[in-house]
Amino acid sequence: MKIILTECDTGNFMTFPMLPEEIKVDCATRFQSYDIMNIGEVMQPLGEDLTRISWSCKIPGEKRQVKKENGSYQNPYIIVSHGDPLKVQSWFSFLRNRGIKCRLLITETPVNHEVYLESYTMTYAGGFGDYDCDISFIHAKELKVCTEGNEGDNEEGTTKAVTPQQQQRPEKKSDTSYTVKKGDCLWDIAQSKLGAGNRYQEIATLNNISNPNKISVGQVLLLPV
Repeated sequence: MKIILTECDTGNFMTFPMLPEEIKVDCATRFQSYDIMNIGEVMQPLGEDLTRISWSCKIPGEKRQVKKENGSYQNPYIIVSHGDPLKVQSWFSFLRNRGIKCRLLITETPVNHEVYLESYTMTYAGGFGDYDCDISFIHAKELKVCTEGNEGDNEEGTTKAVTPQQQQRPEKKSDTSYTVKKGDCLWDIAQSKLGAGNRYQEIATLNNISNPNKISVGQVLLLPV
């Protein structure tokens, strides 16, 4: 088994030199609770909580030396990419403070996720300069924002709202005739239908009315355009 943590943007990575005794993966479904009369509590699934991956391990110090066959001593646990444990801790702080997205790969397991470093605890112990580390990662779930309404795709593949064309209102047709009602006079009809009372003579002429003061209820009058 290998535990490899890689920055997604830069490719900078670290292979943990000493494996933990166990790795804990927390997965959970989120539920919404309802209290229904005569039934009691009912729970419905409402998405999922973020997956958390955590373990406890040892970051070995530089004083861990092993005698080789040729008589020389070498630290077999030194982290080539980061050096001593202090530099490892500095890198962890950088990842956490900056919110750097990483890929966590744990071979021989299903774990191969994009993650954020959620938290870590360092304990300085032992004569070799080891750091005991408790570390936790959280799944970096991708966020997608969708817009509602009429949408169209532009050439770059992004969506933009499409404004519907305004419907043109048909022009209001002017009345071409009018039926005389009780109390009407030509002046009032011309004022109401033609916009000018003094145009009553046009109505009288168009309808062959010799006396504009004499019109009958129910009489249909033609109106000038």
